[in-house]
Amino acid sequence: MPDTAAPQAKVSTMQPFAPGDVLVGATDLNVPTDDHAGDGRIFQFDKNLQLKGVLYTQGTTHLVKGLNFGPDGLLWAFDSAEHAIIWVDPKTGKQVSPGYKFPPRPWSSGIWDKAGNTYLYEHLNGTADKVPEKYRQMTRFVPGTDQVGFGRVHKFSRDGKLIKEFATETSTSFAGYLGVTSCVLHPSEQYLIYTTETSKRIMRYDNVNDKQMPDLMVLPAEQREFVFCLGLCADGTILATRGAKFEHIDDAGKVLRTYPLEGPGWATIKESNDHKHIWVTSFFNGTVLKFEKDSGKVVGTCSVPAQRALAGIAEYAG
Repeated sequence: MPDTAAPQAKVSTMQPFAPGDVLVGATDLNVPTDDHAGDGRIFQFDKNLQLKGVLYTQGTTHLVKGLNFGPDGLLWAFDSAEHAIIWVDPKTGKQVSPGYKFPPRPWSSGIWDKAGNTYLYEHLNGTADKVPEKYRQMTRFVPGTDQVGFGRVHKFSRDGKLIKEFATETSTSFAGYLGVTSCVLHPSEQYLIYTTETSKRIMRYDNVNDKQMPDLMVLPAEQREFVFCLGLCADGTILATRGAKFEHIDDAGKVLRTYPLEGPGWATIKESNDHKHIWVTSFFNGTVLKFEKDSGKVVGTCSVPAQRALAGIAEYAG
């Protein structure tokens, strides 16, 4: 007899956040026709990296990524394919709405200045013909255009009003239509530091005078090396994943230290809240590593059941 039972409902078990909780975005890629699509999930681990729960996100269809805590206290996450932003209330572990909307763009993530203004950046950049045919019918375009995105950074007020759109340069990537995929705001708040995933450039943009700056770093053209994601340290130095390694870079572009990693696929990178550790995640196999910054030793690890889907991490300060 055929199995006619209804599919089991996805049950969210996320709990109120506690200081030190680690949140990991990793979509369940369960759509056979699209290898970036599926049920959005945010996993919750405690400070000892023991699993506490999972949230199945609403209003998402593809990779849930770019996790960051905003000055409103909420956890922000993004689905650039769906032009969606997810907000989670740490007090309840539930998805909420802040009461305002941002324009429909392929947002990759968000960062904030000391005044609480939001900088959102576009993950994609290019026209429809840049998108592989197998993804084209599932791709959203910026309304009224044939662009998947413009690769720009947008500054919004605390209540979601657009203040400025910055015409940030982007760089060549494997996909051919990526924009600003990873971005931080220098502690001086004078400039943005950002990259296009799988490019050779770490770029900078003067957000005060609204102009492109010289690149922080350009990798040698003849070497098969690329930049993947960036993280900001409290002292203004930069962390960058570079395939089977990550680097600590000063604000003049000098590599201060290189940390080896096993295998490819390492993507998201962030300094811990105590500034003594570094979080690094594998997009390919769902592994999270916690490094001691001074010694370079791995002092913690956890994993999520996801292949080619771990695309965001955030640590709750409380």
